[in-house]
Amino acid sequence: MLSSLDVSWATRVGGGGRTERRYLDFVIDRVSLCSRFDADFIPPLGWYTVEAQLAMIDRLRRKLPPDLAHDRTSLCICPECGDLGCGVISLSVESGAGVVEWKDFGVQNNYEDAIHRQGFEGIGPFTFDGARYHALLTRVRSLIANGG
Repeated sequence: MLSSLDVSWATRVGGGGRTERRYLDFVIDRVSLCSRFDADFIPPLGWYTVEAQLAMIDRLRRKLPPDLAHDRTSLCICPECGDLGCGVISLSVESGAGVVEWKDFGVQNNYEDAIHRQGFEGIGPFTFDGARYHALLTRVRSLIANGG
């Protein structure tokens, strides 16, 4: 069964040492991706450097290679600084036969070999129609490239 994928503006509430961030969240089957995680990570979309946002979109489109060990792509980053060393939510992105699949969610960083999957059981895999997936990411990429 195919899942639906969209994006929607969301806000990470600030205060108590937390920076408020407005960001584009992925919405899978009408449920916010970030609401599925018990972790304080958000996508870089809408708030981080334009270069990093475009690179993330291109990795999800498989136009660039994954940015982490084990052929994995960062999806949600530290909402304070965006440093991969703080840890990120990563996943495997696979494509074929007109579909794209997001699977094997976990937390990892860019200085250890480990992938921490505890707490991510039952999240995914998500299989998307390839044409719709690429059309959405192309629109998001254009939005970012044109400043918003």
